[in-house]
Amino acid sequence: MSDQSRGVLTALAAILILMPDTVLFRMVQSEIWVLMVWRAFYQGLVLWLWLCLTRRGALLIDMRELGWFGPAFAAAMGFAAICFNLAIAWTTVANTLFIVATTPLWAALLSRRWLGERLEPRVLATMAVCGIGIALIAVGKDPGGIAHWSGNLCALGGALGMAIGFTLARRAGDRSMIPGLAVATVLPLCFGAAMGGAVMPLPGDMPLLFVIGAVIAPLSFALLTTAARFIPSAQVSLMLLLETALAPILVWWIIGENPGQNALIGGGIVVIALLLSNLAALRRS
Repeated sequence: MSDQSRGVLTALAAILILMPDTVLFRMVQSEIWVLMVWRAFYQGLVLWLWLCLTRRGALLIDMRELGWFGPAFAAAMGFAAICFNLAIAWTTVANTLFIVATTPLWAALLSRRWLGERLEPRVLATMAVCGIGIALIAVGKDPGGIAHWSGNLCALGGALGMAIGFTLARRAGDRSMIPGLAVATVLPLCFGAAMGGAVMPLPGDMPLLFVIGAVIAPLSFALLTTAARFIPSAQVSLMLLLETALAPILVWWIIGENPGQNALIGGGIVVIALLLSNLAALRRS
């Protein structure tokens, strides 16, 4: 199997695993703070166990080598996790995913500021078009009355948090950020606990929370990271748009959450702009 085929199949497997994530979020009946605590707990447990088993005595050395990048990365990704949880609770899944999909654009903007990388006209044009799409999403209303400006703002905060984390990871060079990702789970866990989420979930929610935190999150991340070794990052981003476009439809079909006309139009603008931008980047690479 060629590297291209291996990378595409690995990324596709990650997307198929990630697809049910938002559906399971909606099926959890416990309040958002309980979901936040248990999702972070299971995700952190899996990451720490994996690090301890694979790195053993070298884990402390790995964490020291990260320097200030480690805590900064953990803070950014922990903040993004909190925002994502709140966005799913306070607005529609479609709004959340469409807004979070703009993360690479914010990362490009930060890379210009922090890494001195040239900001291509393609990225600026994509940001302008995506801004129109996000504006349509922000002013739209869904038939179920779920969408709220606070959730849309949290989704934007999640995108910015991940963009900061990805930019820091690039600046850190070859140093692995997985220890930082494990530390990042402490932030949503503590925040959720402080808000009253440190209790047992409602009956029937524990299996869902386990799948969300212990299976979907770490496995999809591991597969996407592996895929990026075989195919260009633009192609990985291109394939991730499948999840952005299809997950809201899956939630609509299974849960009955209608995102509303404005969200569909605005989300379509965002997805098409990112699609064309990534295709252009992929063609150049």
